[in-house]
Formats: sequence, C-alpha cells, structure tokens
Amino acid sequence: MITARKVYKEILDMPIRERERLFSIIARIGFEKEHYTHEEVFGDIRQSPFTIKEAAEYLDVAEITVRRWVRDGLLKHNRIGRNIVFNPDVLRAFKKQRQ
Repeated sequence: MITARKVYKEILDMPIRERERLFSIIARIGFEKEHYTHEEVFGDIRQSPFTIKEAAEYLDVAEITVRRWVRDGLLKHNRIGRNIVFNPDVLRAFKKQRQ
C-alpha cells in the first residue's frame, strides 16, 4: 500500500531537478480532478537515463564512488557514446538494496 510517508520519502530521494519537474506537473494538472492514483502522479517521472553526477546525487554518494561501483560491476549501466548512464529503475533497485 502506498502511504503518504512512502511518497514523501520518494520525493526526498529524487534529484532536485526531478522534484522541480514533479511540482510543475502537480501545479499543471493537480486540480483537474479530486483524486489521483500514485501512477498518475509518479508514472511519468524520470524516464530518461541518469548521468553519473545525477546518479551520485540520487544515491547520496560521491561521483568517484559511482564510478568505482561501475568499474567493479556492482552497478548496472549503459553507454551512450562515451558517456555512462543509468536506468532510473536500476538505480531505485540498487538504492533499496543498499539500505
């Protein structure tokens, strides 16, 4: 069951730019109807890959730590050209596993 405490924690765990995006979405559609499901509010949040800097911020560690986890094969990643990027769902699962 989704609780207000879980939703609040999810919001705190988001990178700042994602929080800004969330609040702009809420401001834009927040008053169209009386009740929204969790999926309606959070469904389109952060579908694009995270950079190393964003992943470090999300995981609350230094960038060098993220790079070390990638090098050691602990954190699943993709490459776009020479850039290392992370799937948001992979980061969420990794963060939950480390808690």
